[in-house]
Amino acid sequence: MKKMKTDVLTVLCGTLFFMACTGTKQPPPPLTYSGDEPRVQDPLSPEDSQRHIQLPEGFSAHLFAAEPNIINPIAFTWDERGRLWVVQSKDYPHDLANDVGGDRITICEDTDGDGKADIFTDFATEQSLSTGIVLVKGGAIVSQAPEMVFLEDTDGDDKMDKRTVLFDGFGTFDTHAGPSSLRYGIDNALWGAVGYSGFENDFDGNPVKFERGVYRFGKDGSFLEPVGQFDNNTWGMGYNENFEIFGSTANNNHACYVGIPLKHYAYLEKRPEWALNADFIQGHYEISPVGTVPLQQVDVRGGYTAAAGANFYTARNYPEAYRNQMYVCEPTGHLVHIAKIVTDGAGYKEVDGGNIFASTDAWTAPVFAETGPDGNLWVADWYNAVIQHNPDKRGMENQIWNADKGEGNAHINPLRDYGHGRIYIVKYDDRDDSEITRLDRNDNEALLEALQSDNLFWRITAQRLIVEEHKEELRPNLLSLAVNGENTDGNGLNAPALHALWTLDGLGAFDGQNEVHETLVRGLESESFAVKRAAMALLPETTLGSETLVESGLLAHNNPQIRLAAIVRASELPESAGLYTEMEKVLADPDVISDKWLKSAAKMYFRELNYETIDEASVEMVIPSAQEGKSVWHYTENEPREDWTTAGFDDTAWETGEGMFGGKNIEEAKTQWTTKELWLRKEVQIGEAIDEPVLKIAHDDDYEIFINGQQLMAEAGSSGRVYKYIRLDKEKGKLFKTGKNVIAVRCVNTGGDQYVDVGIGKVGDVKADIVFDIKTVPQEMAFDKTVLRAKAGQTIEIRLENKDQMPHNLVVISPGTLDVFGPLVDKFVATPEAEKMDYVPKSRYVLKATTMLDPNESESIILTLPDEPGTYPFVCTFPGHWRFMQGEIIVTAPDSSDIEA
Repeated sequence: MKKMKTDVLTVLCGTLFFMACTGTKQPPPPLTYSGDEPRVQDPLSPEDSQRHIQLPEGFSAHLFAAEPNIINPIAFTWDERGRLWVVQSKDYPHDLANDVGGDRITICEDTDGDGKADIFTDFATEQSLSTGIVLVKGGAIVSQAPEMVFLEDTDGDDKMDKRTVLFDGFGTFDTHAGPSSLRYGIDNALWGAVGYSGFENDFDGNPVKFERGVYRFGKDGSFLEPVGQFDNNTWGMGYNENFEIFGSTANNNHACYVGIPLKHYAYLEKRPEWALNADFIQGHYEISPVGTVPLQQVDVRGGYTAAAGANFYTARNYPEAYRNQMYVCEPTGHLVHIAKIVTDGAGYKEVDGGNIFASTDAWTAPVFAETGPDGNLWVADWYNAVIQHNPDKRGMENQIWNADKGEGNAHINPLRDYGHGRIYIVKYDDRDDSEITRLDRNDNEALLEALQSDNLFWRITAQRLIVEEHKEELRPNLLSLAVNGENTDGNGLNAPALHALWTLDGLGAFDGQNEVHETLVRGLESESFAVKRAAMALLPETTLGSETLVESGLLAHNNPQIRLAAIVRASELPESAGLYTEMEKVLADPDVISDKWLKSAAKMYFRELNYETIDEASVEMVIPSAQEGKSVWHYTENEPREDWTTAGFDDTAWETGEGMFGGKNIEEAKTQWTTKELWLRKEVQIGEAIDEPVLKIAHDDDYEIFINGQQLMAEAGSSGRVYKYIRLDKEKGKLFKTGKNVIAVRCVNTGGDQYVDVGIGKVGDVKADIVFDIKTVPQEMAFDKTVLRAKAGQTIEIRLENKDQMPHNLVVISPGTLDVFGPLVDKFVATPEAEKMDYVPKSRYVLKATTMLDPNESESIILTLPDEPGTYPFVCTFPGHWRFMQGEIIVTAPDSSDIEA
């Protein structure tokens, strides 16, 4: 088994070595085992297991609480007194009766200051399937699928005595795919995550249906807003100190960034490929466990298959390299990973930062990690021999699970443990804990001081208390704090000003009151990125807000993250004349077109409609590309006048060339293109209306296409030396007119090869000899049909419908290549570009492939079979799936009598 990545950790925080968490170099206690087939490690005492934990140099792990007081900890938080509240979920995963009465929430206190809890108070017992917790005035809001509930302590005795359902709607068919990761947001809303069990309900007559992602909701249960849509089971939501939203999914996407909330695409019937909402930014496939025993993983083997949590370290006890980085638990690998988040254009990407916590004890199972009131990272260790939820029994050594499903869609396993659990604190040895240890909601001076703490926990707690107590008397202090630029730190964060702004918002200070508008103007001028974002978010949705944003210059800011926030906010404000003019400039800026996030935001602002790629067999060409025949264009490599896309423009001075246009390395190029930019024009005659236009294009890199002076399409990147067929929205068909039309193309090379060729078609009738309908089988990693029959030379259509809760695709490959292609896929899916390519390598064995389909999506591929009979395998290439999800197309000679039933 691979060891922890010392080279990555060295880059992150200097020369590191791993040591036992006690700080000594004594070997950990030996591991013992019981049974045979499976051979299972025996559990260790908390003290012995602690010695199996490995951490970077300078760090140590300290046991705060363990069994019998804490069992199966699944989530935790702290109150304003610094006390730990732990959700113990003994009902997971089957909701079985047990001797402690189901789930419970326990308050843990260290009263003697020795670093260990010594008083345990059960705030709530006999609770059902509790998976997340956030504290509010009077008690705790807890996710208990199908409900979100408020557990209230009405008499102040630390005992829940009233239960109120805020709303319901969370699915319960799978208990490891429900709500989790609850937390108080800097925007004064509550935030959380949900897996593929999903959510569905109505709020004031407005239906909300959502699954697999992150959301925000009101403390009073009045609304739930889906924010980020992820692609598989989700058990992680977090935000950094700038209040940017991140998350993690269980399977092979342990780092996700939400750049444009879903609400901004509500005008679209279906969100197209260009409409970025959440980006899956993980920079590596592999985890780095420190043990030698084979991991118990169903799929995404050797990678993230049970990732949980996406919380940032948001205090100052740790060295700089660890701050504002995301910490993701992987219980099947017995570790807590450092997901180092770095800027990437207007978005972010993750770099492998190694682990902050890893164990050689196979029972150690971190499921939740969060920055505590002491400024250290706290870790919930589920401590269990059985981690995986899903039923399966295929292809693993020393398999400890089986294929027998029980309640909650989890496999039934007598090895599941209901008697252990640990809470650890990870400390950096030469740093003191936070000075604040508790807050009194009646002490205004202490609350204002806490808003300026270097620990996000105390800032957000003070903000919550001020808002909950409606402390209007603190407005002058908050207004002063909001415009004080002296609190900006070396990383450009002015945390006190950020929280002051949002606290003022929680008090209603910006609700149409122009006298505080100057505070927002000052915020837009702040040196702090976070303060600029907050000020933009709080601008009034009036013409004043629009003009204030324009005058700030942030729509043209050189920081792409700031510019993204400005464009997104502009889309919510009234379109004043000034805002329209500024956004026209934004749309024409090459820096915007070349950045996927900025381009998506600009298109969203102008309400661009959707498109999708389709199979070439369903396209009837109207204006041929170079692939269909001779395609002649007027072209120039010198920037033309602004009206170059219109019918009245005189292009007689331009040169004439034949497509495709390309650099010296492009064999297909008929006309050489040697400069960075190229402009093309041609006039064409169209005999009839094009109701469903299709753009056929091969490009490297960015391009814009105009029809009669109006933009038809714009994209960044490369088509990969193949043609794409993009079905455009019917509204785009109105750009074409019967008779003469002008097509104008601009292409920009951003590095490497360069080429462009364009044709226009329309959606025609699909001409398939045989149509096969295939579905994925829920929870089985299988296709419902595994044998298809056809004749050589026939055109077949395969319609795949994904009925499972995981992403799946269908890839048809050449006969006799599965034994080579499968291992090739195993290597490929571990590369950074694999997710962007739908986990389909550019292999010569691939004959046809669907895109990676999310649950409940469907897609067709059309394939003309070769003239050679044979058995053509088809597989799913999502990590770990090809061995199980297999089928074959048996292709016989044309004169054969074999047919598909």
